[in-house]
Parts: sequence; C-alpha cells; structure tokens
Amino acid sequence: MRLAPFAAGLMAVLLASTAAHAEQVLHRYDSAEPDSLDPQKTNAADSLSIDRDLFIGLATLDPHGKPVPGAAESWDIAPDGKTWTFHLRHDGKWSNGDPVTAADFLYSFRRLVDPKTAAEDPSDLKQLVNYEDIVAGKEKDLTKLGVEAPDPYTLILHLTEARIALPFILTDMQLAPLHRASIEASGDQWTQPGHLVSNGPFMMKAWTPQSELVLAKNPNFFDAKDVKLDEVRWEVTENLEAGLTRYRAGELDFIALTRVHLPWAKENMADQLRSAPINQTALMFFNMVKGPLAHDVRLREAINLAIDRDVLVTKVDPRGEPPAYGMVPPVISNYTPQSMSFKGMPMADRLTRAKELTAAAGYSPAHPLSLQLIYTTDENGRQLMLAIAAMLKPIGIDLKLQNSEWQVFVANMNQRNYDIGGNYSLLGTYDDYENALDNWRSDAGFANPSGYANPKFDDLFHRGGTATTMATRRDLMQQAEKVMLDDYPIAPLEFGQRNVLVNPKLEGYVTDVIDNQSRYLSFKN
Repeated sequence: MRLAPFAAGLMAVLLASTAAHAEQVLHRYDSAEPDSLDPQKTNAADSLSIDRDLFIGLATLDPHGKPVPGAAESWDIAPDGKTWTFHLRHDGKWSNGDPVTAADFLYSFRRLVDPKTAAEDPSDLKQLVNYEDIVAGKEKDLTKLGVEAPDPYTLILHLTEARIALPFILTDMQLAPLHRASIEASGDQWTQPGHLVSNGPFMMKAWTPQSELVLAKNPNFFDAKDVKLDEVRWEVTENLEAGLTRYRAGELDFIALTRVHLPWAKENMADQLRSAPINQTALMFFNMVKGPLAHDVRLREAINLAIDRDVLVTKVDPRGEPPAYGMVPPVISNYTPQSMSFKGMPMADRLTRAKELTAAAGYSPAHPLSLQLIYTTDENGRQLMLAIAAMLKPIGIDLKLQNSEWQVFVANMNQRNYDIGGNYSLLGTYDDYENALDNWRSDAGFANPSGYANPKFDDLFHRGGTATTMATRRDLMQQAEKVMLDDYPIAPLEFGQRNVLVNPKLEGYVTDVIDNQSRYLSFKN
C-alpha cells in the first residue's frame, strides 16, 4: 500500500522528529564505580555529581555555579539572620509521583545528624539549634534539631548564629531531601534500580557495576520541560587515556585531557578543544594525627620549600595550570588568595632553607627520613609523585610511593594509614572561598584528609562563617587561610586548569565550571 503525498510527508516529519529525539542521550565519564549514591554517605566527586542529577535541595546551582532556588521557590530571612523560612514549590514531585514536602527535608536533615547514620560529613547543619548535642549523642531526640515544618510546603531553619553563606551550603547534596518510605522499605538497597526514588531532573534506570549507570529523564521534575536529555549514561572508565579512546569512538561526549594528550589534541582536534581555569587545588596532605610529620612543622615546611612547583607545571604536568602556594584558587570571586610565606623566594635559597630545617630535625641525605606516600592509581599522578620524590631526596627525605584504587586510598586516608597523601584534588562546586577552606576544620571528620586541627583556624573560620557582612566574612576567611598555610598541613601543588574535548553537537557545556549538570546540557538537532 502506497502512502498519499500528505501522509508520506507527515510520516517523514514524524520519523525525523523521532530520530532527533532519540539523539538526546548524554554519555558522561565516571572515573570509578560509585562508592555510594546515598548523598549522605559519600565524598567522592563523581558519586556526588551523579547525585546532583538525581536530587535537588532547597537551593541548587545554575549553569555557572551560582545558587538559585531549587525545591524551594523562595525564602525569607529574619533580621538577626538566625531564622530562615523556605517556601517549597507546590509542583515539586518525587519520581514516583509523590509530592515533595517539608517532611522530606525533616527526615533527611534528621537522618544526616543521627549518629546511627554514620554520615560522611553532617557539618553543613552545624549552625542548627541542638546540632552539637545530637551528633555527639548527648541529645537522643532528633526532633530537637532546629528545623520544623509548620505545613507541607513551609520549612523553617532555626540557627544558633547567622549564616550568610547558607544558600551556597544548601546546594550540597547531603542536604537534599530523601524519600523516607522507599528507604525504609529497601534498607541498604534503596539506591539500586527499582528502589531509588529521586526528586531531581533524572531518575535511576539501570546500573551495571563497573560498566555504566543509566539515568532517565524524570517526567515529574518541576522543570522537566526545560530538560532536553532523555538519558544520561555515566560510563565507568578507568583512566583518562581510555576515556580519550572512548571519546574518539563516539562513546563519550566530553573528556578531560592529560598532559600527554594535550599537544596531540591541539594539533588534531583543536576545533573540539576547550581550556579554562577551574575551581580546583591539587595538593599533597600530611598526616597531622600521628607520625613524624604530625609533630614537626620543620619537616612539613621543608617539604614545601623543596618542591619546585614551576618545574611541575612546565615540565612534569604542562597543562597551562598555575603553580599553587595556597588553598583558594585565583578563579574565586571577591577574595584575595593567600600564599605560603616563601612564595617569591629563589629556588636555591628555598633548598638551602629546606636542608637546614631537615638537618635541625635530625635528617640528611646520608641519614634520610623515610615516609610513605599514598596516591591513587593514575599515570599523571604517578609522574608528579615521582618528580616530587626526586626533589625531596637532596634534603634528606625518602618517599616510598604506594599507589591504590580510589576506595583503598580513601580507606587508608580515613584510618590515617599514611605519612603523606598525594595526587589529591579538592574541587569547589560553587564560586565561593569557603568551599576551599571548609575541609580544614578540626570537626570536618573524614572530609579533613590530614586530620588538621588548630583552634585559631577554627575560630577565624567560624567567625567568618557567621559574619553578617560579606566584607567581614572575606577578611576573616583570608586570615584563616593564612593561619592554615603557616602550619603547613598540606603541600599545595597546582591550581586547576581544564583542557577538555567536547562533542561539537553538545550545547550548554561551561568549561570553567567543575560539575556541568546534565539538566543544562543538550544536543543540537
């Protein structure tokens, strides 16, 4: 049977539309099998990025990393800055169709601070009334936490102090709402396909361990009309070299480049190459709880002096990134980054001073201090660690390198089973300096990789965080960074530079944003 001209034309349009629609599948790089998709039990960057596709908190981030209304459409702040009232969207729904209500946030926040949960870092809620007593186990009644829901679409937070940065903090994934019924029904399996109920732009579809995790568009998301992708496939790819191969084969839609492949990309794929500084600091961290470095600042300072960061960024890892002598990246707005005091000192003078410090501590090339350095399995990181080990030998420090997969690395870090942790990057999700300094609080738990603790830093950070003006907050945070750097609990190496190949058909990708959310990406027809 032949189609009439009109019918044939209509069929062609429908087929073209279907084909175009089917193309809206994003293939993303996932560097490791997620350790957990429970947003309260992970600190892995990729896992939290997947969570950001699945969940949305009271506030969320726009395409450029700025906080905007999320599950709450607006909020009011009391004159003293201690009471925040959030007005939830009436069209907010879970992926199973249930309404998102204030009770979902009550459940999530109480679960986060409950010691039984063993959350990775509940401290985002530390300003809430009774937080300290609850996390310490002194107050057993979780309803005493300073959060209430007078009606299904109103959530009130009662703080002990003002918190000017609260909109930023509320975008963190551990503060997303959770669907109580599905968690209680499924127990530890609640994050698995068929069990996970989410309120974000996407929902769980399939999960093949060590291969891929597939998310489908959530038709119940309040802004579903502006989400163009039908699926997001998070492809587990063991390293960036394999990622580049998969990108060239059309299996990934964007991939970061290593120093090895950047020259090739400039020569062969310049039209797909994008470069920009990003909110990232690569560093080594020292064990500040036990071992020789914990008790001798001279050794920590000597290591920092002896590392030639200019050589690292021009010879060992040349990707256009600037050398780092502080913690807060220069891309952060409205902040003056602080630096270690020796910045600007000639390298020869730095080496002389480093040798004096290690000698005073009882070590020399003839009698070296042997230290265990753990780092994650990554060729780029290995080259950096080998170069740093060579730089430290002349001052009497012998690094024993031990590489491992991410989960083993995290276990050793949390158990303080190391002297130095290397090849470690802290990524800032949003454009704010507190993001970079938050990990160094003494009460940051496992989020503080070194176990660093200084009451002066804690006090400055706390007063900055509870300041009522941005100018005061900035000044106190700058002081806090300088105190931390003078203690040398870390060796900052380089600030982030993103060199990434991007599918020419992909729209909405922002190069200088750490975590491009899938909801803002789409493909040209």
